[in-house]
Amino acid sequence: CFPDGYFDVITCSFVLCSVSDLNLAVKEIKRLLNSGGCFGWVEHVIVNLEKESSANLVIFDTVQKIFDPLQQKVAHNCHLRRDTGRVIRDIFQNDSNFLESNQFFIPDMWPVSCQASGVIKV
Repeated sequence: CFPDGYFDVITCSFVLCSVSDLNLAVKEIKRLLNSGGCFGWVEHVIVNLEKESSANLVIFDTVQKIFDPLQQKVAHNCHLRRDTGRVIRDIFQNDSNFLESNQFFIPDMWPVSCQASGVIKV
């Protein structure tokens, strides 16, 4: 185990989809970052139909709902429908500076086409 504030930088790339407790994992990342440290991530996430409402995305949302249970079984607990960006924002919101935060869609990466990325300075 590492002490509080041990790391200057932590990055996650397509790993938070598979952790057993997303909230706990993000809280641990926050605990491990020192003051002035940065957290960067890119993850596939749930389709956000409030921000991205097109016919294709409505279909993709339905596909995510159908395939999510199977995906978890065959891809080592990988969840297609996690709102990872929201969880990160909620946990870091009060004492961090979001340098970058995006959600975007890459059709050729089906079934993980909906992506979120960002950088936070603590």
